[in-house]
Amino acid sequence: MYPGVDIIEIERLVNAFKRQPKLYERLFTTRERESLIGKGIQSYAARFAGKEAVLKTLGTGLRGLSWHDIEILNDLSGEPLVYLSPRAMDQVKARGGSQVRISLTHNRSQAMAFAILS
Repeated sequence: MYPGVDIIEIERLVNAFKRQPKLYERLFTTRERESLIGKGIQSYAARFAGKEAVLKTLGTGLRGLSWHDIEILNDLSGEPLVYLSPRAMDQVKARGGSQVRISLTHNRSQAMAFAILS
């Protein structure tokens, strides 16, 4: 079992998006961007923290992976689910796991995620 946690100051993400408007496309898949339409920047920040937490569970950082190799979407009840590309799943299997579960939270100034590979 490998945990990963990440926290981000939302204002830093706001400033990054202002400097680089295409950053949304680089960090989030089309399905993620579509699922976040109408939601606040806190939801984007929580997803970003989630991706960072997942990378920590994989033990790789972004080496050999891209932000689009990790996709975080909600099921019908609102639970966040992690979808991994075949490359990312190879890392999960290499660590003896079969899935990554995640929990996301935020307030007005920070977003946090906790992921666990099991």
